[in-house]
Amino acid sequence: MAEIKKNKKRETPKMKVLDRRHWVDESEESNDKDTANKPIEERLPNFVENLKNEAEEKDKKLREYIAAYKDKNAENDAFRIRLQKENETRLDQFKAILFARLVPILDNLKRAALSSSQSKDLDSLQQGINLVINQFSNELKENGVETVSSVGEKFDPKSHEVFLTVETEDKSQDELIVEELETGYRFKEKLIKAAKVKIAKLKK
Repeated sequence: MAEIKKNKKRETPKMKVLDRRHWVDESEESNDKDTANKPIEERLPNFVENLKNEAEEKDKKLREYIAAYKDKNAENDAFRIRLQKENETRLDQFKAILFARLVPILDNLKRAALSSSQSKDLDSLQQGINLVINQFSNELKENGVETVSSVGEKFDPKSHEVFLTVETEDKSQDELIVEELETGYRFKEKLIKAAKVKIAKLKK
């Protein structure tokens, strides 16, 4: 008997504590239990959920922008290749027209050389050369190529290149072009060959 009583004393009584405070709502307690049982993603606060949605939306838009950018670059590359081919075609057409104009001049030069070698006539050779020079000059002029004026002009480093100088005691003649050694050419206001000239320099 004593042993049975001793065991009874060792048993811890089971108690259930109920919170009877008036401000505790039983529905809130049940909600807290339900929330605790939900997965972590379902228990995220609203503002975190909103941030997550915004991040996903921005990531989606970014991928769309990158795809659009790549498509635009591909279009630009295709346009650039097409434009380059068109320019090359135009350039080839221009070259063909230019060479078609130059070939007759070469033919005349060949005929002049052949005629002079057969007849040993220097006058005929001179006439043939002059014919070729005039023909070539006319072709240049018709295509917008003009000669650079030089003799009697003031030296201009933008159009002339000094090869020789001659001294002068006249101040008004200083840096004046007295002789043209090689003709200069300009195409539509653009210098394509400077005139090689001799100028006067004031004697010191």
